[in-house]
Amino acid sequence: MDNFILLSILGVLALYFYSNTSTYKSLYYKTIEEKKLLEEKNKNLEQLKDKFEKQIQFSLSTINDSQDSLKSTRDDYQALKIKNTELEHRNKLLQDRVNELYTSVGNVS
Repeated sequence: MDNFILLSILGVLALYFYSNTSTYKSLYYKTIEEKKLLEEKNKNLEQLKDKFEKQIQFSLSTINDSQDSLKSTRDDYQALKIKNTELEHRNKLLQDRVNELYTSVGNVS
């Protein structure tokens, strides 16, 4: 009788073990699948990150080039503005001199 109880307990435990083994196997395979999907997703995110970093670097270099060009243009504009002011001043002086000469010619005649 003791052997029968012991054998029935072992039988129940064996059935429990084998029934749970397939459940654990399916959970294990699903976990592996999920891990692969997450690794693939992580890889895609890393690629996107690299792509955006390259775009940012390109944009920054473009902005720097534009700033350099703008600074050069601004410097040229300032130089031309100063030159224009000097020419206007010189023109005014020459115009005053011409007026003086006309008045002196008018006085001589």
